[in-house]
Amino acid sequence: DGKTDIPPFKLVAYKGHTLQGNYEGSFVYAKEPKLPEAAIPAVREAAAKAGLNWDDFQRIDNTCPTGDALNDASAGTGTSTSDWINLVVGEGGVIDWISPGWRGEYKKS
Repeated sequence: DGKTDIPPFKLVAYKGHTLQGNYEGSFVYAKEPKLPEAAIPAVREAAAKAGLNWDDFQRIDNTCPTGDALNDASAGTGTSTSDWINLVVGEGGVIDWISPGWRGEYKKS
């Protein structure tokens, strides 16, 4: 909130349940690319109040990669746009799992 010397942060924790089972997680938003050291004691305290162990958190790198494009159809890595479209709407794709028969193959003539 800018009223203290603690750099601003948001601790987000979530829990839920789907047919596949329970899920839970947490993360910290900060205005800096890396959580400032001065914020860690406050984050640790907030995490403990939420029943979380700060020592279980892992730092992730969300910087944009440099170099070759990730969307490369010739790389054979499954990262091209058409590969993703096939994954979603291709036969046996994600939509077939979510909404079987969406193509109309089960309609009675």
